[in-house]
Parts: sequence; structure tokens; C-alpha cells
Amino acid sequence: MARRTLTLWAITLLAVALVAPVSASHNFSDVPDGHTFHTDIAWLADVGITLGCNPPTNDMYCPGNNVTRGQMAAFLVRALELTDSGTGNYFTDDDGSVFEDDIDKLYVAGITQGCNPPTNDMYCPGNNVTRGQMAAFLNRALNEPPAMVTDVVATLSGGSGEIDVSWTGAVEPDVVTYNVWYSFEPGAAKSLLTDIYFGPAFRAPDRIYVTDFPRSLTSGKDCYQVSAVDSGGLEGPRSAEACFDSTPGPPSQVMNVTVGLGGGSGEVDVSWDPVPELDVDHYNAYFSEQPGGPYGLVLEPYFFGPDTKPGGRIFFIDWPVAQTDGESCYLISAVDLSGNEGPTSVEACFDSGG
Repeated sequence: MARRTLTLWAITLLAVALVAPVSASHNFSDVPDGHTFHTDIAWLADVGITLGCNPPTNDMYCPGNNVTRGQMAAFLVRALELTDSGTGNYFTDDDGSVFEDDIDKLYVAGITQGCNPPTNDMYCPGNNVTRGQMAAFLNRALNEPPAMVTDVVATLSGGSGEIDVSWTGAVEPDVVTYNVWYSFEPGAAKSLLTDIYFGPAFRAPDRIYVTDFPRSLTSGKDCYQVSAVDSGGLEGPRSAEACFDSTPGPPSQVMNVTVGLGGGSGEVDVSWDPVPELDVDHYNAYFSEQPGGPYGLVLEPYFFGPDTKPGGRIFFIDWPVAQTDGESCYLISAVDLSGNEGPTSVEACFDSGG
């Protein structure tokens, strides 16, 4: 059996429950005076919750039509006078929709989470609203979600290398669980973790925690946000981001830099041993036309590389920029994902003039 969907006259009654009724005077051509819901529909138009169903004329209400999720967003935004659309573009499937701004406002207010859990990166604005979905919309619209989780800390869990993520417990008595969100770099979009190693669990006196896998030890950052979820399924706003750097501090000094002829075309081969830190994002190369400097940063792209040679050495092939002067001198440094730059290497020079 197909799921029952909401008709426009049904959503009218639901909107009446959200806003105190006032006198109704508006008339639609398809809602005559004798219509069962004439007063309710007229009031909905008078207070600006509905504009009509046939723009730009909008002289009809279409009381027997189903309500789409996009239309539902517009009704609730007008009824609740929501104004904050945040940064926008929270879903992948509403670009170009006339309801995109309303959908964004509904998301910021915590009234919608999406239509494809647990990913919830889609809203499905053209789908009809089921009665079950309507219950969720109204629950979130009429009830306060839990407050924002605070004091999130991410640290090393112990000798096994797991990560301990802890936070202050929610004050609301109806909070039943917490969602933990993750990204492998600061400020990035986060995914809901469904495979946490242990927890959430209680830690005296009032802390909640999980023990998580070291998901990004190779990149150096594990970043988390936490949100509280109540017994009605309402999710509060996510906490401030907390990150754990598995290899804190800048990278170590680059060692064993060598500079030589790159090949038959006269390019310069610059190579070095990789630093031991696992969170290195890239290497900086500095060039001078003479020993001792002054040095300037070699801007990408290099002629070739950086790349890895057999045996693990890092290298790039550079233009013979100082061939006429007889010297090509380089300093190399490592830079991690947090932008920390390690000390430069010992100077290495190549005398192209022999």
C-alpha cells in the first residue's frame, strides 16, 4: 500500500496549529465560500503563509493537491518567520529550486535534516511529504532541540594509539544519545561516524566520551564535532570543532639534499631524504644563484615533481635558472597539513659551469 501524503488542505490545518488564527478574508477561485476549509485557507493567505498554487496569478489554492517537501519548507518558513539561511547550499539536490532559500532556513533552524539518512546530503524537494515526515517536521518546529554540546576535547586515548573525544554532558534530561562527526582536516565538511571503537559512555563527574580509531594518522589531523539527540529524535547544533594532531609541531629538518645534472637537456636534479613525520603536505624549495643567498621560494609548477625515486628519495627537476652564472643553490623544507614549516636543509649547490 502506498504511503499517505499530505494534501494542501491538510497542511492548512497544521499551519493553523503553528500560528494564532486571525480573521480571514482572502478568497481563491477554487475555494468557494461553502468549502469545508474556506476559512482556514483564507486565513493562511491573509497571514502570508500561502501565496497560491498557480504563480504568477496565484488566484487558486489547489486544496486537493499533495504537498511537496519544497512547498512544505516554504509554508514552515513563513509560518515560523524564519530568516536565517546561514551559509546556504546544505543539500546537493536543491540547486535552482525556487524553494532553496526556504530549505536552507529550515535546515539552519534544525527542522529538517535531509531525506537520505544517514548521509543526509539531499532534501528531495520534489517528493511529496508523508504523514511520518510531517510528524518529524512539526516535532522539530514546535519543540526545542538540545542545546549545543560544549567543551569538546580530542586527545590521545592511551598506549594503543586510539583517540579520546570527550565533552560536557547535556543538561536536558531527555537526551538519549550523541552524534559524533568527523573530518580529517580542520574546517572540512564532516561525516557522521557510525563505527566508533567505543562509546559514547559516561565519565565522572559530568563528561561523556568515545574512543575512536586513529583515522588520519597519515595526515596528522583528526577533527570532531559532537551534537546531542533527544528522545524525540531532535538533534541539537554541533559543537565547536576539536582536532587532535597525531604529530604536533613543525616537521623536522630535511636532510641529505643533493643537486646535480637532471639529464641530457641540462635541467637540474634536486633530491633529498623524506622527513619522518606522516603529516607532511608538501615541501618548499628555495633557490639562489650563489652560495649563501639571497634565496627565493621556487614557485610551482616545477619542471617535474616533486616525486619519489626508487629507494624513497624525494626529487624534482628544475630549470637551469642559474646556468649562465655557474651555480644553482637550493634549500628544502617540509610543511605539514597545519601549515607548520620545518627548518630548511643545509645548502646544496650545483656548478653548471663545471
